[in-house]
Amino acid sequence: MAAFGVRLRRGPVSTVSAAAAAVLAAIGGTVSMPLSAAAEPALAQQHITWTDTPDTPLTAGTVSVAAVATSGLPVQYTSTSGDVCTVDGDTVTLHRHGRCTVRATQPGNGSFAAADPASDTFAVLGRAQTIAWQPTPDTPVTAGTVQVTAAATSGLPVTWTSGTPRVCKVKGRTVTLVAGGTCTLHADQHGDETFEAAPRADDSFQVARSPQTITFARPGDTTMTTGTVRIEARATSGLAVTVTSADRHVCTVAKRRVTLVGAGTCRLRADQRGNGRYAAAPRVERAFAVGRGRQTITFPAPGPVPLAAGTVAIAPSADSGLPVAVTSTDPAVCTVTGGSVTLHATGTCVLVARRPGTASWAAAPDVEVRFTVGRGAQHIAFTPPPATAAGARTVTLTATATSGLPVTFTAATPAVCAVAGAAVTLVRTGTCTVHADQSGSAGWEPAARVDGTFTVTGDAATITFAAVPDTALTDGPVRLAATATAGPRVAFAGSTPQVCTVAGSVVTLRTPGRCTVTASQPAATAAPPVTQTFTVTRGWQRIAFPPPAGRSYTDGPLTVAPAASSFLPVVLSSGSRRVCTVDGSVITPIAAGTCIVRADQPGNPQWAPAPRVTRTVRIAPAVQTVTLAVPPPAAVSDGPVTLTATATSGLPVTVTTASAGICAVDGATVTLLAAGACALVARQDGDRRFAAAPDVTATLTVLRDPVPVTVPATAPTAGGLHNTAGGATVSGAAITLHGGGYKPGTSVEVVVYSTPRPLGTAFTGADGRFSLLVVVPGDLDGGGHTLLAAGLAADNTVRFLSVPVAVSQAAAMLPVTGGPVGPVAALGTWAVVIGTVLALLGRRGWQPRRGRWVYRWTYRARHATA
Repeated sequence: MAAFGVRLRRGPVSTVSAAAAAVLAAIGGTVSMPLSAAAEPALAQQHITWTDTPDTPLTAGTVSVAAVATSGLPVQYTSTSGDVCTVDGDTVTLHRHGRCTVRATQPGNGSFAAADPASDTFAVLGRAQTIAWQPTPDTPVTAGTVQVTAAATSGLPVTWTSGTPRVCKVKGRTVTLVAGGTCTLHADQHGDETFEAAPRADDSFQVARSPQTITFARPGDTTMTTGTVRIEARATSGLAVTVTSADRHVCTVAKRRVTLVGAGTCRLRADQRGNGRYAAAPRVERAFAVGRGRQTITFPAPGPVPLAAGTVAIAPSADSGLPVAVTSTDPAVCTVTGGSVTLHATGTCVLVARRPGTASWAAAPDVEVRFTVGRGAQHIAFTPPPATAAGARTVTLTATATSGLPVTFTAATPAVCAVAGAAVTLVRTGTCTVHADQSGSAGWEPAARVDGTFTVTGDAATITFAAVPDTALTDGPVRLAATATAGPRVAFAGSTPQVCTVAGSVVTLRTPGRCTVTASQPAATAAPPVTQTFTVTRGWQRIAFPPPAGRSYTDGPLTVAPAASSFLPVVLSSGSRRVCTVDGSVITPIAAGTCIVRADQPGNPQWAPAPRVTRTVRIAPAVQTVTLAVPPPAAVSDGPVTLTATATSGLPVTVTTASAGICAVDGATVTLLAAGACALVARQDGDRRFAAAPDVTATLTVLRDPVPVTVPATAPTAGGLHNTAGGATVSGAAITLHGGGYKPGTSVEVVVYSTPRPLGTAFTGADGRFSLLVVVPGDLDGGGHTLLAAGLAADNTVRFLSVPVAVSQAAAMLPVTGGPVGPVAALGTWAVVIGTVLALLGRRGWQPRRGRWVYRWTYRARHATA
């Protein structure tokens, strides 16, 4: 029977069909079909087809299942969900509610290969239950807790959860009230082996906040002189009360203190807005009068001031804080500008301070102060020159007066020295005495005379040694300069060889420290030696750091080579650790942005630290692309489609759609809503390392659900069906049909015309093609016929392929393999006819309806294989 490609289904003729198959097997040793080859044929393929089992309530106890193999061989059943159901034969015993999955297998025999297992899943429905609440009355938050009650019709325990945890929380049946508002509670019963989970039931009640009031004592009337007023406002809830001013031009409030700003009525508002447990308190207002304040002026008088002082600072103030104006009654002696008095002449300076009244303050009484402006005392500082040889000829005098006025000099010993201005001419050896005087001015009294005395010695030689400034180690060598008033040339010698050495007049610097050099004359009559010490400071250095070129994040580490003029090693550090790190001379980007690299040389005992050099490197974000694999077209009934979208950066890709009515996207899952074009956009916005990738678009074709595949009464001329008959065959011959363009994984029905007769069913592969071995019915009339393959196209529409074929009778061609075959051949022919008809009656067309079997001539191609 397998040669006819007929699938037997459970129905009223299944037993008869099996008997017919047995008859055919019994005569197979005598009657042979005219197959194309005499060799042993390969095992025929078979498939298992299920009759869908409806969802069944647990109370039914058992349910029968039905699946048939296209070979007609018996099918075996096992349960893969033993906790829900078990199977004995074709009877399924139900144990608990859940999903029952029954697996059908057919191991094959000598003619048929084992069929692929097929499963059927149906729901075992538990008993329904509901939850009934005992309504909870509205409760004030001060009650603290309240008990709730809800029961399930199943008698199973109920669990409660709070839908408003900011208002109330629940543990067991006890609800803790947290704040005012609507408390919503959920009651659930998740079922057991017998009962389904109950629909969630909710109960809501109001949690009322507690009232509160404010106690706020009215402050007494006052004046601006008071400055501030303390207030006290309390709420019965104990919560903090906020007090604000309604007249900020009169008063302001900070914490519990009112600051008076101006005269008028100070209006205060006390509020407490409440919280989760307390409602807002009614506002309380208080008002008090603020009158004009009395103000006085404080004006410290300056003491007697010398005219030479030039100016005197004054600081009058009013206790109101308002500015005070000061004027002078005698501008010839003094004038006032701002907070300073300018002195013009000696005499008495009289000042008047005034503070007029304002809207908030009465005028202050004027205040007058006086002070004397006189001539200042001065004195002379005169340091006489040291003992000087007469051969020096002249000496310059230096003296200063504290007034800053010039000092005059006169000689008290003209025989020894003569004075002209500040120059003293040495006449002969002896003691030179000089008078220093300052005669005063309009602002200064004459200074007391000061005398200066020094000794004029003989003509001994002296050395003048030019001072040597502190010098950096890198600024050396240093050249010395010294002269003597008489005698041989001056020679130089050093006494700190570890710091510096001297050769001639050149000092070579060795290391930082104190360098001591002496200038002297070698003769016995030499001038006294002169010693100088200067500091040799550390050498200065600088860093050469060429600016690095910008780069991309993906370019990897960058090596730089800064150098110090001291040849000491340069230390690099990162000033932007979120963008780059520095290790030695290697800069490693870790994100896009501006990489700041700092170069330092801290110096050593010989070299001072180098000035820091900073360089920036622009790290460009790496480029990334997005790949979006476009799924093959799918129907709405195919269920969600999983997308594959990746970015070269490895970052997560976001997929969205603008086709709201066609599909919806959640993560990588596309839910199909209606037939049409589902436009998808894959986006990766980048991060600190990668720039945003260009968006990638794709279109997923959403097909309409498969339509029923109905074989027409007359064969359409479609073409495209290929076969091995070559356009002509004989009745009873086996031919192979194949074609393409169908939806992958679906069934294709093959029939022969003129009157449509089923020949078999094939299933398409991943390429949408099928191949099926069929047997031309032995009772088919000779002449022209049409073979037709009907199935679903890729777009879920019906696809027909056909091919014409000429059939001729071949009864005389049956070979004789034993004794007389006439009766046996006749019996075989009738068995073939009966078996074919019974097999057709056992096809999908027979279906139970209202307690009886009804045949339907509509063939529906399966959408997906089991």
